[in-house]
Amino acid sequence: MKKEIRQKGFTLVELAIVMVIIGLLIGAVLKGQAMIDDAKQKRMFNDLQGISAAYFTYFDRYGAVPGDDPNTNARWGIADGTGTGFIAGAEATIAWQGLRYAGLLSGDPASAGAAAPPRHPYGGQYGFGNAAFAGFGTGTVTRNFIVVNAISGSVAEAADRKFDDGIFDTGTVRGSAAYTTASVDLQYIL
Repeated sequence: MKKEIRQKGFTLVELAIVMVIIGLLIGAVLKGQAMIDDAKQKRMFNDLQGISAAYFTYFDRYGAVPGDDPNTNARWGIADGTGTGFIAGAEATIAWQGLRYAGLLSGDPASAGAAAPPRHPYGGQYGFGNAAFAGFGTGTVTRNFIVVNAISGSVAEAADRKFDDGIFDTGTVRGSAAYTTASVDLQYIL
C-alpha cells in the first residue's frame, strides 16, 4: 500500500489574510508618523506666533525691543542692549532672558539657562537677529526676525504658506535657500 504524503504549507487564503494584516500595520504606522509630523508643524507655527506676540508685547510695555532694551540692567540686573532698535550679537541671547523676566515666555529668568533660546520641535533652536531685506517699499529695510534653524525645506515651505506667500525669498517669511533644499533656516520677519 502506497502511503500518501501531504505537503504542509499555507493556502492562498491564509497568505492573503497575512498580507492584509501587514498592509494594515504599515498603513497605521505611516498614518501615525503623519500625525506626529503634523503635530510638530503645528507646535512650530504656534511657537512662532507666541514668540512674535511676546516680542511686540515687550515693545508695547517697555518701549524697546527685547534684547536691545537699554534699561534691562536697571529693571532686572541683566545686560543692557544698545537701544538701536535692532537685535544684534549678544543681544539675541539677552532677548530671551528679558522676555522671561517680563513674564512673556515660560522659564525661570534667573536660572543658568535663562538666556538660552528655546528649542523647536525639529531639534534646532529659535533665535533672533536682524538683516536688510528687499521688498518692503523702495530699497532695502533692516528688520528684526525670529529664525528657526535647520528645518527641512518642506517644513519651511509649509510655514511660509501658512504665514505668507510660499515663496522662499519674498514676503515676511523667508528661507535661507530654496525650499527644495534639505536644510533651511527660516526667517520670520517682525
